[in-house]
This record gives sequence, structure tokens and C-alpha cells, in this order.
Amino acid sequence: MTVTVRLSPSPTVGLVVGCVLLALSSLSVADDTPRRTQIVDSSTDRTPAKTAFPSYPAIARRDRIEGDATVCFKIDQHGRIRSAKVVEVTHPIFKRSAIAAIRKSSFEPLAPNEVLATGRTCRTYRFRLEPVLAAEK
Repeated sequence: MTVTVRLSPSPTVGLVVGCVLLALSSLSVADDTPRRTQIVDSSTDRTPAKTAFPSYPAIARRDRIEGDATVCFKIDQHGRIRSAKVVEVTHPIFKRSAIAAIRKSSFEPLAPNEVLATGRTCRTYRFRLEPVLAAEK
């Protein structure tokens, strides 16, 4: 599953019901540089209840750094994220933002008669910047 979102200094948090994640915010940022983050989940049969999107680190935006951060985590019976850990990152600047986003996310709780099907799930956040066009004179 892949989602592309535009982020602003105060990103919009998408509330997700079902298997489709979709959140868009086209607010301009302080330096007028649009940013995009893509989210890719490994297969899980759990339904997201709340999906938080990471903020693009200001230093990474300023220095035009793009990259990916993969966070693996467990989902408990109540849908809360447990044992979140960055397992792969292209630049360390994205670690904190990715962990903060996954900790704010949650999944639908299991029914009393359901059993956990998967032990560990991973989510990849792709931090991308929109191209900056030179102003015409």
C-alpha cells in the first residue's frame, strides 16, 4: 500500500478506516518548498485506525536531503504500536521524525475472539522534496 501526501509545518494527520490511506494537505511552507512523504506498509491484515505522517526535518529541507526510513513495530491486541525501531534509513536525520510518526499511529483493536496474525510489521516513509523552479525574469 502506498500513500503520497503533501506536508506543511503542521502536517495533517489522516484518520483512516479500511485498508486505504489517503491524506492531502496543500498548505504552503515557510520557504514555499512543497514536500512529499510516501508511506509503504509491509503486508498486515490489521486495519489502520489513525495514521500519523512524519514532519520533514527542517535541516533536511534546507539542505535538500531526500531519503527513506523503514520502521518495524509490533501491534498489540488493542491496536497500539509497540517496540518501534528504525531498521533501515538512508540518512540519520529522518530517524526521529519516522519514530515520532509511527508512535502517534494506531490500528483497530482485535475482537475478543481474534488472534494476532502477524508478529511484526514494517512501514517505510519516503521523504521527497518537490523540484524548485527558478523564477523567470
